[in-house]
Amino acid sequence: MWHAVQGSVESRFFSAADWERLRWELWHANYAMTGSMSARACAAIQHGLNELLLSPAIKRRAGIELRPQAVDADAAVSMLGRYKQVLKSV
Repeated sequence: MWHAVQGSVESRFFSAADWERLRWELWHANYAMTGSMSARACAAIQHGLNELLLSPAIKRRAGIELRPQAVDADAAVSMLGRYKQVLKSV
């Protein structure tokens, strides 16, 4: 399940806190499934996983800006150009 979530569309918008919560949710699910799993434990696991899927949408509604974790090559090039200009002036 960990690998499936890492490849999902929502994973691009997970914060560090979301990844930590997912780790705990999956640990709890593994613990519950290896023991005797009650209906209450199953409902708690399902609720936690649903919250993780809703997390990006909830953040958008709250006005928290979500950005995919990707490198902007143009920004890096412009930063390097500005750095070179500063070096030339010295």
